[in-house]
Order: sequence, then C-alpha cells, then structure tokens
Amino acid sequence: MKQTKLIAFIIFGALTLGLAASAPAQTIDPSLKSEEIKAIAKDVFFWGMTPAGAYEMRYVYTQLELARAYVGNNRVGWNRKRIRASDREINAPNFTTLYGFGFFDLRNGPMVILTPEITGRYWSFQAADQYARWYAPIGSPFTGNAPQKHLIVGPAYMGPLPAEFSGVEIIRAPSDYVFVDVRIALVNDTDADLAAVNDIMDRMTIVSIPDWEANGRKPLASKDQKPVRAGYTTFPHMAEITDLAAKMTAMDLMQLVSLALNDPSMTKRTDSIKEVETLRRLAKLGLAEGKAFDPKALTDAQRKAIEAGVEEAKREGFAACNSRFIDMNGWKLSSSWNVDLNDYKIAGYYGLAALFGPVPYWSHTTPATYFDAEGRPLDGANRYTLTFDVKNLPPVSEFWEIPMYDPNSYFVDNEINRYAVNSYMYKNGEFAVKDGKLTFYIQKEKPADPDQLKNWLPAPAGPFHFGVRFYGPAAPLIDGTYAMPKVLRIK
Repeated sequence: MKQTKLIAFIIFGALTLGLAASAPAQTIDPSLKSEEIKAIAKDVFFWGMTPAGAYEMRYVYTQLELARAYVGNNRVGWNRKRIRASDREINAPNFTTLYGFGFFDLRNGPMVILTPEITGRYWSFQAADQYARWYAPIGSPFTGNAPQKHLIVGPAYMGPLPAEFSGVEIIRAPSDYVFVDVRIALVNDTDADLAAVNDIMDRMTIVSIPDWEANGRKPLASKDQKPVRAGYTTFPHMAEITDLAAKMTAMDLMQLVSLALNDPSMTKRTDSIKEVETLRRLAKLGLAEGKAFDPKALTDAQRKAIEAGVEEAKREGFAACNSRFIDMNGWKLSSSWNVDLNDYKIAGYYGLAALFGPVPYWSHTTPATYFDAEGRPLDGANRYTLTFDVKNLPPVSEFWEIPMYDPNSYFVDNEINRYAVNSYMYKNGEFAVKDGKLTFYIQKEKPADPDQLKNWLPAPAGPFHFGVRFYGPAAPLIDGTYAMPKVLRIK
C-alpha cells in the first residue's frame, strides 16, 4: 500500500544537509561496459528503491510546505475524518481506521510516546526505518489498552534517559530515520464516534525529547506543536515526482539514492555482507558517500544503459513479488511471513508500488483479488456476491475489513459513501444474515431487495479490485490456509 508520511528534525537544522552543494560529482568507472552499467543500475533499483521512496516521502511531509500532507519535523499529522473517495493522499487506504503519520530523526535524541487508556476499539503505534523494517509494536494487539509510555532511542544513542521510563519501555531503533504509523479504529459511522477518536488523538503524545522537555515533560498534542520545516538535501523538481510510480525517471532514482546514501540519519546495515558488497558495486556508478549524482555528467550511452537497467529491474521485481504471494483459495495473500530482508528484488518492488510494505504479519495481512471465481477480471458491468459462513468468519483478534478500490487503488464514489464492509458493522448488526450466511452484494446498481441493500458494497462502472485487511490475524490468515470465499459473478 502507498502511504502518507512525515519527518523530523529541530536541533540540527542546516546540518541536515548531508551532501554539500560543492561535493564532487560522480564519476562512472570508465572500464565499465554498457551491460555492466545496466546490471549495476538494476542493483540501484533493487537495493535503493525503498530508501529512495522513504527519502522522497519524508521530503513531502517535512519540507514541501505547499503540500496538503506537510506537517513538519518531529511531528505526527492526523487525518481527523473518515477517508472518502475524493481523498487522494493515500492509495489503497484502510477505511476502518484513521491514520497518524510522522517522521523522526533520532539524532535529535530519543522520542517519547505517551498513550491514554483506549478501550473498545483497535489502535496501534508502529515504526519503520528506511528499509521498511517494522518494529516498536504498541497498541491493543501488542501491549494492551492501559495508559502507556515508551521511549525510542537511536541505534548508537548512549546518553541520559528520563528516570520515569523502565527497561521494557525503552526501544532501540535500527536506524536514526523513523517513520511512524498510528491507526485508531472507528467502530461505527457516527459523529460521536469520530469525535471520540479525535479526542484520543489529542491525548496522545508522540514527540522528540527536546519538544517534550520544552513542554515541562507534560503531554503535548500534535495540534499544539508548530510545524518546523526540515533541511534535508534536495534536488530540482522533487516536488514534481511525489507519485514515484507514475512520475519518477531513472535519473530521479539515481539522485534519490545518492541523497539516501549521503543522509546520516539513514543508518546503514553495516552488519550485512550483502549490503556492503552491493554498495561497493553502486560506487562504480558514482553512488557513494561524499559524492553528488549529476545526470548531466553521463554520456548518452551511460544514460541509456542505466535507464534500461532500471526498467528491467522493475519487471523483475514485479515477477519476484508475484511469485511470493501466498495463494488463499484464489486470493493473493501479501505478508511479511515469507519475505527475506536480503531479497532486494522484493524490496525494490515494494519501494515503488507499496512503500513501507509488506506490512508485518504480526500486525495484519492483506489478501487481494482482481478476478472472480472463474478467473475473469472484476468489472462493475457485472454483479457479484461474496459469501461467508458466520461460523467461519476470518479469525482475528481485532477486526477484518473488505474495501473495494478502482484500478488506481482509490475508493469508488457512490451514493451511500460505503467503500468497505467490516467486522465492526457485522457486530453492530448492520448486515442481513440468512441461514447462517453473510452475503455481500457487489454491484453498481442499488439493490431493490432491502436485505441486499443492507449488504451492498457499491461497485464502479468499470474495473475494480479488493484488498482485504485482517488485523490481529490468526495463523490461517498468515500462512494462507484459511479458505477465503471466492467472488461469484451472478449469471
């Protein structure tokens, strides 16, 4: 899934310019032939696409002040209302939860997380680094619902710690670069429940130590923090390539990878032989610490070889990822259950198509389908049903959700503003159940039958697909042994 994000920095300010404008431009090893350049360019995509995407997203949320998503450094930005079809900040969004996103730079010092008691609904705080390594699971499935406090410290931090934190509350991050993803579930579609979730947001404190100290070590809501613009190094037209999958060129990728390599907040995996060897290969294209990548320094032949390598890597990354999906009775299950961090082809694919994916299986799993039971593409020109046995609903500790998306993975506009169905709605008695079966009716036209209308999931006029969410998944939703019902086309 593509996501909205943000970053952090206050103390270092201009010192975040890890690559000075006067840094020497790259020089490609003159002994390299075009095929060798092409092969290394593929490595650039496989290793570097996720860090590159992480760098660009951080720029949007912490430096691009004209962007709707801008929130500044060391600050979480909340979406305080339910996502609708007209919202385009996130593709493949979750309809059941509201989000909070933020970027933090732990060279500022540790970050503080204070959460109030939250009962009766799913909530979670999770963090990831520039490699999409997820850690710090906090929330209802992980640490419970009582008031909590946690401290996240950088990988090399050895300074003083606030006395009120105990050992189990202190989390060592793998990188000084931190992306924060917070989710809070809406249990019904009422103004009162929305207000309750907004209140939880305002009672959460997710800040850097300097901000917390300046506030007298008292809770500090995001809305009470002033946005502070970051100062990370950029290159021209970064504001024009925020949709990397649609707009990023091979030369843009090379420049983003160069910036990521020179960003001291993006802590490298020095304990990985594969990474050390890969970075040694990338240096042959001039991608190394202390060097700035300038596309103008390339010959036409070198440029064409790099472009060919990146395009070939995109195809290979997609094929590799597709081969790793788990079959769940015809649905494609995406999960970190079977993903190796050193599988750079997979990492490259996710960096371009679903940044910060795959999500950790201990959080949620996400089967998807674009086809009906007979392998035909889903299309709103037809009518479909999806039927569950109420005695065999997806086994989750939190909730399940079945959202529908258009070809670009956005919600589909419809007259009842229903973009998904979920287990909260089932528990609230909003659906019709007949003979122990829960059948959803997927079609463009509004059903005339009142029971079908209750269970209606409006479809667009053309192609669409499903991207199911299982939060707090039991083992069958992780290894794919749960028999997900097929989508049946009505004759």
